[in-house]
Amino acid sequence: MKYIVSAAPYNENNGGAIFQHVLVDTLNRLGEDAYVWPQPPIYKKSRRERLMKLIKPEPFVTSPELNTPVFNGKRAPDDAIVVYPEIILGNPLNARNVVRWILYKPGAIHAYEFGEDEMFFHCGEMFDIPELTGGAPELVMWRRNRIYRNENRPDRKGVAYIVRKGFEKERLPQTETPDAIRIDGMSHAEINEIFNQVDTFISYDEATMYSQFAAICGCDSIIVPGWFPDQETWIASHPLAANGVAYGFENIEHARATRHKVIDMMDEKERESEESAKNFIRLTKERFAKASDAA
Repeated sequence: MKYIVSAAPYNENNGGAIFQHVLVDTLNRLGEDAYVWPQPPIYKKSRRERLMKLIKPEPFVTSPELNTPVFNGKRAPDDAIVVYPEIILGNPLNARNVVRWILYKPGAIHAYEFGEDEMFFHCGEMFDIPELTGGAPELVMWRRNRIYRNENRPDRKGVAYIVRKGFEKERLPQTETPDAIRIDGMSHAEINEIFNQVDTFISYDEATMYSQFAAICGCDSIIVPGWFPDQETWIASHPLAANGVAYGFENIEHARATRHKVIDMMDEKERESEESAKNFIRLTKERFAKASDAA
C-alpha cells in the first residue's frame, strides 16, 4: 500500500513540517512506497494571493537530505493510505484510507474536521484528545540537528527567547530588555551562534525542540509555565524534557545538573522514532488491508 503524507513545504524552523517529511523518508528507508503531498494552505488566501500563485507558482520545497518524492495527484489511489495533520479540514484527496496525525492539540489554534472512519496517531500525549481519538498510539519523528554544539565560550551573557505557540502568555521582564534576542524565524546556524553567546534561554512555547538545543549548547534552558501545574506533570506529557530543561525558574538547578544527558536522550529518541514508524506501518496495514479485503 502506498503512503501519501500531507505536508507543508520543508522548513528547518517548522517542527511539524520536519516531522511530516522525516516520516516519508523513514517509511521509504524501511522499504515502503511513500510520498509527500503539498497540503493546501490553512489560511484563506486573498484574491491577489491566489492570482499571484497562478501566475508565478512557488515550487514545493523538500530537503535534499531526505527521500521525499512528491505526489501531485488530485485524488488518492484506492489502495493508498493518506496521512493528514489535524489542521487539514476534511479529506481533500478523497482517500479511502485516512490517518489523522495529531501534531498539535485539535482546536487550540485552528479549526478541525475529522471523518468518521479515520485512524488516529499523535506525536505526544499532551496533544491527544482520548475522548475524540479513543486513545491514539504515538508516532514521533525526532531527528537531532547536529549543528547544535557547546563551544564552551567563557564570556557568555544575556538572554535569548522564543515565543511561537506561547504567544498568549504574559511576557517576562527578562525577555523585554533591549538586548534580549528573540530567535523566532532565525536559521539553525544563527540560533546555534546565539545559544553559544548567551547564558539563558527562555521559551514561552512548552513543546519546542529549541529548549533541548539550548541545553545542548550549554544554556540555562527555561520554560515559562502555564499549560501544566508543575514540572512533573509537564514531563509526564513531554518526556524528552526530563533532562536539561527547567519548567519555571525554580527548577534551574535540575536543568543544569542534567543537561549533559540531553544528547544521549535525543539519540535514543531517534531510535524510538524508527520503532514508532514500524509500529505505524504494522497498525495501518492491519486496519486498512483488512478493510480493503472486506470491500
